[in-house]
Amino acid sequence: MRIAVLGGGVTGLTAAWKLGRKGHDCVVFEGGDRPGGLCRSETIDGYVVDHAGGHIIFSTDREVLDFMLSVLGPGGAVKSERRARIFHHDRWVTYPFENGLGDLTPEHRYDCLKGYVEAWHARKTGAEEPRDFKAWCLWRFGEGICRHFMWPYNEKIWNVDLARLGTAWVRGRVPDAPVDDVLKAAAGIPTLGYGHQAVFWYPASGGFESVIRGILAALERTEVRCATRVETVRRDADGFTVNGERFDRVISTIPLPELVRTLGDVPESVASATAGLAFTSLTTVFIALADATVPDLSWVYFPHPDDGPQNRVTFISNYAPANAPAGGASVMAEVTHIGPCPGGTAKTARDVVGGLVHRGIIRAENVKFTKTFSNPYAYILYEDGVEGRIDAVRAFAASRGVDTVGRFGNYNYYNSDRCIRAAFDLAASYPDA
Repeated sequence: MRIAVLGGGVTGLTAAWKLGRKGHDCVVFEGGDRPGGLCRSETIDGYVVDHAGGHIIFSTDREVLDFMLSVLGPGGAVKSERRARIFHHDRWVTYPFENGLGDLTPEHRYDCLKGYVEAWHARKTGAEEPRDFKAWCLWRFGEGICRHFMWPYNEKIWNVDLARLGTAWVRGRVPDAPVDDVLKAAAGIPTLGYGHQAVFWYPASGGFESVIRGILAALERTEVRCATRVETVRRDADGFTVNGERFDRVISTIPLPELVRTLGDVPESVASATAGLAFTSLTTVFIALADATVPDLSWVYFPHPDDGPQNRVTFISNYAPANAPAGGASVMAEVTHIGPCPGGTAKTARDVVGGLVHRGIIRAENVKFTKTFSNPYAYILYEDGVEGRIDAVRAFAASRGVDTVGRFGNYNYYNSDRCIRAAFDLAASYPDA
């Protein structure tokens, strides 16, 4: 078969790789100047930066993990132990927060532990799981952890009233810490938390986009067309046309709203559902430092507004020696927003630097340069009731014979490893040529 793959991010390229190995001919339509989507990287004056924040190579799916490592080749990845922290007012707190209660002040520790035990007891005695995310946090973690971390941190990420969000997206993403672990943590006995993420890998050179380059090099029977925006997708008795060109099948990994735009004759109900597919955007602020003295950490969460607009900072120079020149270091900060970046990217960069300097994370005189990257589609905003809208749009795409897959292609809250798994599974449903 001749298959059109819409979107050249990790999902689309993986699907094309798998289908090419099954003997099919694929054409990948990519609107950007090069493939990669949210997995693109740059090297600037010897400093490596990922466009969309702190990617890592990690998966509990062994087939997916082996695939990601294999496309990098022998020696192509650096293995690291996760060293993550939360910056809570004036101190580092072990991540996840409920496993770091021993790092808090005695007053905050008591506040969080009391609330956690009360919430745990309420759940055990039949407290019903709430539908909105703000109430769900209270039900799950208790008032102390909510006030000190969960609510401010998530407000920073999502930029909406948390009561507007549903809870389907957190199921399976937020493991329930055993109450024993929380009690031990509060008493100062170390506990790991999220043990399945204790180690990860990162490309030895070239940033996370090296995974994309590895997949590209392994493609068979596939043509990748960059700077090619998909304008029309039509189905007829003989198959499909994409931008007037004939194909047997179409796989879409582009955002659902972008796909609907191409299909034509969209019913009002589907148009309304599409308009309700909200999402957040991401500005990545990269900071190149002349001095290598950054914390020996992987990443840090910043829940409080007075630390700067960033919700997370990745010390990417700690991921691989080649990520910064000798004697240098680097930081990537993630700032989420709805719509255009508030105040513009230059102001955001200044505010991030100012917040990190204020907190003593970096020194102003060591900043060599900053660079910002804009990502319009970054995270799906799971407002309560969005599942119905997503189902309606998916059903419309399916009625036109288009297979949708991926993070925004199917509106699933997937990291890169789950995007690869989804591409594997979709390709497996196609017959061999």
